[in-house]
Amino acid sequence: MFPEFSWSRPCQISALARWRRGCAHSFCRRERRSITRHSSRHTSSRANLVGHDSHGVIRVAQCLDAIENEHLLPAAECAVTVDHVSSTVLDGQRGFGQVAGQRAMHLAVEKAARSGVAAVAARNCYHSGRLGSYAAWAAKRGFVALVMVNAGGGGQTVAPFGGLARRLATNPIAIAAPSNGDFPVVLDIATSVAPEGKVRSCHQRGEPVPSGWIVDDEGRPTTNTDDFYSAGGALLPLGGSAGHKGFGLALLIDILAGALSGAGCCREEVVDARDGMLVIAIDIARYTSPQAFGEHVRRLIGYVKSSPTVPGVEEVLVPGELEHRCQMIRSRHGIQVDEATWLALEAASRARGVAAPKPSKSILAGPHVAADRSAAEGAAVDPMTAGVVT
Repeated sequence: MFPEFSWSRPCQISALARWRRGCAHSFCRRERRSITRHSSRHTSSRANLVGHDSHGVIRVAQCLDAIENEHLLPAAECAVTVDHVSSTVLDGQRGFGQVAGQRAMHLAVEKAARSGVAAVAARNCYHSGRLGSYAAWAAKRGFVALVMVNAGGGGQTVAPFGGLARRLATNPIAIAAPSNGDFPVVLDIATSVAPEGKVRSCHQRGEPVPSGWIVDDEGRPTTNTDDFYSAGGALLPLGGSAGHKGFGLALLIDILAGALSGAGCCREEVVDARDGMLVIAIDIARYTSPQAFGEHVRRLIGYVKSSPTVPGVEEVLVPGELEHRCQMIRSRHGIQVDEATWLALEAASRARGVAAPKPSKSILAGPHVAADRSAAEGAAVDPMTAGVVT
């Protein structure tokens, strides 16, 4: 079940970082515009490090195009529009969603440290990236964190339960909690059966998606990504035959991240929609001893993982564990980039007069490949849905 690229090139993260900076500086010189000091690292390969390739390098060329089309303003800084003791509303001013997400989580943690619980909403942001990174950051600092995002009414790719037309975005949610172990518990999921980015990854590699992910424009199950991208198909809500659960969760996230932030919810006519976000932080120390909390979590993890496994599964993995293992490997050895994404990077380089990132000869070659593969194959779910693609 471990997905293999039919064609890919390995690349070091440092090479991609240099390339992104070169593209950003080239654009700024040509257009005589500034760029926020955070921006060049926010079209980030960090998502690739934890196995979420659908939110990493695959987005870079798209992001550069958005800058040139002025859909994304790289110099934008968040503005505070509403501010109270335990709540804030941010306007991302059409800037990087990652800038807004980090600012929102920092503010939520800062306010929760004073008041116990804090909620920060943000609107008018470009793609917010991988939500688990914000939640994990807070968890590592002793806070429980929740992050949810809608597309401000846009990005409609998901059919409601029992429907066949696109009516909702994938509306992701991340929840993280500290543990006394090697990594925090981090749940990071779309409320569709899979994120659109994973469908895109399969589409760019010319591969079918797993059955049960998408339907065609007449509501018939399909694995052909052309039915989704060219023929008006839709993603299904999380839950399969119990998809009413994922649908209900998606609907409430649309309300909380969209209506509460002012970004707006899914509707018939949407013009220039941008992400809405809600971030909540809870200071564990206001409720119980952080050490005792972490010990409860550690013992829970151990108890859950002690379960006998079904045939074909080597180990029960908890949320965040697969990402932790993947990061340990890829931080040392780099990531792999599929053919379509690599060609897009090269085209973006030529268009901006920047040298393309150089592939590495030694990445993901050797015994660590087996470790990466066994970690994925030992998952209790399909590793593609768990977010590991190498």
